[in-house]
Amino acid sequence: MSYDENKIEKSIASALKDFDMQPEVISDVVFHMTDWLSDLKEWTSFCENPESLSVDELQNLLMNFLVHVPAHVVAAGKLVTGFPVGDVFGVGATLASKK
Repeated sequence: MSYDENKIEKSIASALKDFDMQPEVISDVVFHMTDWLSDLKEWTSFCENPESLSVDELQNLLMNFLVHVPAHVVAAGKLVTGFPVGDVFGVGATLASKK
């Protein structure tokens, strides 16, 4: 699977033009929505063939995906909507981890 990142970036930027955003903000949103495309490719590949990864490989994929992707999605969401992230499932997602 391959993505045409240039087309994806241009499409996102074009879609945001009507949102009355500064060009720098649009650029930031484009970055946040595309920086994790390699993570998405890996996740999609796994989903298409769940038996393709060993337990260690899947654990690594999950950790990488769950650390990298949500931060970008939350940042893009805040930039586009202005809404802060919430803990809609009540799992303490917005609280610091206790050590």
